[in-house]
Amino acid sequence: MSDVPPKYLIVRSRDLVVLGVRWEGCEVRAGATAPTLVATGSLPTVTVTFPPQALLEQTTGGDLNTAGLVHSDSRLTGVSELVFRVERGTVIELTSAGILDALVHLEPSSVVEMPWGLRLRPEPLADAGMVSEHAVQPLPGAGPDVVGLWQARLRAADGSRADARLVVRPQVVSAESDITPGLLFQKPPLAGWRTTIATAGAASPVRVTRLELSALGGSLSAAATWPDRSWSHEIALGRDQKVQVSAQGRLWPFGHRVVYQEYIRRAFLPVQASGRVGSVAGLLARRVLVIVQPLCTELRTPTFPFDEVEILGREFLTNTSAAPANPLLFMPSSGGTPLRFPVRCRSEDVDVRFAIPMVFVADANTQPLNDVVAAWRAHATVDIPGIELDMVGAGGLPGDVHQVHSLTFDAVPEGPGFRPDLKKFGVVLPALRSLLPDGGHDAVRSVTYAPELRHGEQSVPAATHAAELRTGERSVPAVPLRIDDGVPVNFTSNTDRSGGLVAPMFCADGIARELGPVATEVLNPPDLGAALENAFRGATLFGFPLASLIDITAVPQPTPPMIIQRRVGASTSVELRWENVKLAPHGPFQPKPGTSSPQLNLCVVSDPELLDTPEPPPTCSLSNFQLALPPTQPLITLAFDEVAFIQRPGEPMRLEPKGLSIEFGGKLKLLQELQKKVMQLLSGNGPTIRASATEIVVGYQLRIPDAPAGMFVMRNIAVRTEVCVPFAKDPVSVVVGFASREQPFSLTVSGFGGGGYAAVEIAGGIPSKLELSLEFGAAVAVDFVIAKAEVHALGGVRFVRDADGTMDLEAFIRIGGSVQLLGLVTVSIELRVALTFTDPPPRLTGRASLVIELDLTLYSDRVTVDSGEFVLVGGSAPSAAIAADITDDAARQEAWDRYWRAFA
Repeated sequence: MSDVPPKYLIVRSRDLVVLGVRWEGCEVRAGATAPTLVATGSLPTVTVTFPPQALLEQTTGGDLNTAGLVHSDSRLTGVSELVFRVERGTVIELTSAGILDALVHLEPSSVVEMPWGLRLRPEPLADAGMVSEHAVQPLPGAGPDVVGLWQARLRAADGSRADARLVVRPQVVSAESDITPGLLFQKPPLAGWRTTIATAGAASPVRVTRLELSALGGSLSAAATWPDRSWSHEIALGRDQKVQVSAQGRLWPFGHRVVYQEYIRRAFLPVQASGRVGSVAGLLARRVLVIVQPLCTELRTPTFPFDEVEILGREFLTNTSAAPANPLLFMPSSGGTPLRFPVRCRSEDVDVRFAIPMVFVADANTQPLNDVVAAWRAHATVDIPGIELDMVGAGGLPGDVHQVHSLTFDAVPEGPGFRPDLKKFGVVLPALRSLLPDGGHDAVRSVTYAPELRHGEQSVPAATHAAELRTGERSVPAVPLRIDDGVPVNFTSNTDRSGGLVAPMFCADGIARELGPVATEVLNPPDLGAALENAFRGATLFGFPLASLIDITAVPQPTPPMIIQRRVGASTSVELRWENVKLAPHGPFQPKPGTSSPQLNLCVVSDPELLDTPEPPPTCSLSNFQLALPPTQPLITLAFDEVAFIQRPGEPMRLEPKGLSIEFGGKLKLLQELQKKVMQLLSGNGPTIRASATEIVVGYQLRIPDAPAGMFVMRNIAVRTEVCVPFAKDPVSVVVGFASREQPFSLTVSGFGGGGYAAVEIAGGIPSKLELSLEFGAAVAVDFVIAKAEVHALGGVRFVRDADGTMDLEAFIRIGGSVQLLGLVTVSIELRVALTFTDPPPRLTGRASLVIELDLTLYSDRVTVDSGEFVLVGGSAPSAAIAADITDDAARQEAWDRYWRAFA
């Protein structure tokens, strides 16, 4: 006997019996009417092979429009085999009836491929054994030429027609990858499900109530419900009638519990082709997501600002034209585009509504999420209509609440699953928009959470995060938010919006909880000076470089300005604050002697009534400082107790200098009397204030009484002192002037008249102007017929600032005259003076050369006499005209004697 079992084919055309037969442990022997098969082995079996029992067909989501090629790409299953156990010694007549009569008791090794791609091994639900219930002879039909279709109904020994009481453990024999897609072939039933059905069925078998085989195909009623998925299948004569599969899972990124269902049923579908309308029994697919958990709560974490997220709907149809490639991991679509789920997010008492695609992640999924989530991230950003949200949720500080215009969602691992996260969000900064309406602050800025907020968070459940935030157990960094590309904050062209005296300018790359937009590099840097220089480049304070004025040695270290929008009840106030900023000397900017350090206080408030203070503070004040020009060995010093810029809604802007004093030094100490007069008048007169759209100017215009200074007597002096605060990029300037070049004051020097003016201007640390000029002169002629006389005095004093910043004094005096008597005697006198400034005490002195010419009829001579030192300016009253000390100089005494003898 050959080792290969012989194979035979049983064909009975009357009732369509087509079976392949082989056996083991049996012998073929001759019989009376036909050969017989005798079971001689220890475990004799007969195996019957059936033709393909199921047909794989495409599904459709709606009406068909085809020319008749609907099923051109259908696929048949492989063969199925039933193994029957026969008793030892059993004799089987080798006819169709004889063999069918002997095939009763089934072995568990039987295999049926039905539906396509799944191999089923039937087993009894209990230990009752299995049998095949089939006709031995053709079944009579309704007429003489009609018979029933032969079929084998498999059931447990204790089963029935209504319930076969079988179970199967599916095994994958074919997958969709084995199919070469054709032009019309769409996803068939169970596309992508076979592996997950086999995996679940291996642990918990599938219940089968009907399992029948025939030459035209099998019939199957199978169903299974596992903890995270289900499958039910109805097949009649090899054709799918109803197929339903489902998987439980969650929706990325929020984590809602859902069930994805695919439901396929056979229906008559209309066909329209070539002008004909017909129908075809096709498979109509319906794919739906059922929201099991529409509301997810306790979601807030440091990087997710919502307490709960709700899907506004309970059932969503997905794409009806094709099934997803992987039904356990996919982004639902509809009409060929991603399906957008309507969502409501709640942050405290604020609701945000939008629609966003999501990703279905089945609990049974074992594939990495990378590719699908990467495709989803192209749709992860949603726009919302500018809603104020607390994006930190740890106490509601002003820097936590933002006007949000977009949200970019994501998810992070948590345990075996994931929880929602906010990748970034877009905000408009209303405080900057209010303070700088022309600064481009209507643009939406991309903001992310600080990296330290995400450190180690994956191991902590969201509920724990929320509890820690509410109780304050979880610390939140001072700057929890980062601005991706930074926001330029520039008040240099709008100083009226930043207190006039200071023009902050920096690039804000973070949002601090208490300060608002900040340049993070100035917060606790290793080198504060370098950080300030880099962050505040271009910013000014009273026209000086802001970074150079901030005292980096102050304790505690200075913080950046605060720019926030604060809500008080139903009202909103925008605030720009920078208080108690200690200042350091820089160039002409110096501390005022005898006072504490210079200090800046800035408080720009859109609604001062919301401040919890009895009297709103000045908008901006700069106190305890002086401006010295030049910084080394100053000639003039302007000192202020305070300069206050005050701006109130409904009131004109005011600039109030307090405690202004003027002090002359160096070579200008000779004007101390003028300084005294000025200070007397300043203390009793109020300033004038001029405000416009471009600047505000506060100044004094005063008339000063006569001011003697040594031999100088100055009259009709108009003093002008101004502080000009421009609202553009120009620096704050301080001007002190005494008369002007065009309108000089009156000057008398020992009876000779003249004029003069003085002007000094400091702008942004640069002494842009410094002039002082005193000029006088007189020439008097008298004619008495017998005698003619002429007397003149010419002189001037000018202070000039050199290129290196030093001050030099230029001065000259020429005093002289001549007398002519009867044309016989002529006497000429010329005094030429070079002037020198000395200190102390402050004096302007000269040592002159006196040249006397005598011309008589018979005699002429020139005598040069040293005038000796005299004081031009210094002391409190005019001094003697010229005093010659002739006792100490013999040559000078001799010259004088000759002059005396000539007249004698």
